[in-house]
Amino acid sequence: MTAEQIKKAQEQRPFRPYRLHLSDQRSFLVPHPEFLWLVPGGRNIALADTAGAIEVIDLLHVTSVKINGAKKKPGRTSP
Repeated sequence: MTAEQIKKAQEQRPFRPYRLHLSDQRSFLVPHPEFLWLVPGGRNIALADTAGAIEVIDLLHVTSVKINGAKKKPGRTSP
């Protein structure tokens, strides 16, 4: 995974939470853009959880990014 691919997920508007999948089978939810930072140099990211713990991850170990689907708005449906 590249820093540019992570940036694309971070900068989507409106922001949608996404999940990072790693080569060691772990995955991390990014619920808001402020929970993830691209470390200068472009090789690592830092990811915080809701309890304040921080994980530093080498982008070489990020295997995929899955962006959660947008929630459907109630109301009219197309015919």
